[in-house]
Amino acid sequence: MALPLFSATSKLLKAPNESASDIESEVSKALLDLEANTDLSSALRGLYFVGAEEIVIRDDKIAVVIHIPVPLQKLYHKIQGRLVRELEKKLSGKHIIFLAKRRILSKPTRHSRNLSKQKRPRSRTLTAVHDAILDDLVYPAEICGKRKRVKLDGSQQLKVHLEKSAAINTETKLDTFMSVYKKLTGKDVVFEYIE
Repeated sequence: MALPLFSATSKLLKAPNESASDIESEVSKALLDLEANTDLSSALRGLYFVGAEEIVIRDDKIAVVIHIPVPLQKLYHKIQGRLVRELEKKLSGKHIIFLAKRRILSKPTRHSRNLSKQKRPRSRTLTAVHDAILDDLVYPAEICGKRKRVKLDGSQQLKVHLEKSAAINTETKLDTFMSVYKKLTGKDVVFEYIE
């Protein structure tokens, strides 16, 4: 009896003691299928992901957020347009979003237990990670500007201006972007297109 060439989770990199969730194994199988049967096979060969989760947008819409390692992000960006279209077909019309898995380090204080010799990098601050998530979220589109609106009750709303040329690809996903950003960061965001 021959062993299979790939296991169902060969595109998923997790710790040995962690098991894959249903959506992670589904995404892994879809990526393996795309690698075996499409013209993306050479581009997908060395790529993997580190996690996936489903986020409910509305009653009838679900988004799948696929977390990828930061070093592989540029390779994913090269094929992201075609890969998202193919995965949306395979996962029955769910919106697909690729986000780099980033870590936020807490602000060092005098009483913090981890007294490391190095200063905390700017890329690990809360603000930098939230900005990077926003950039990843709307990736094919470029962010032209941001405005933070503080309402009278003290709540804040972030207005993000996207370039008009990307409206064709991203217009149907704006509510998905808002819901995913709210779920991941807890911040309200509104997207607008400008010339």
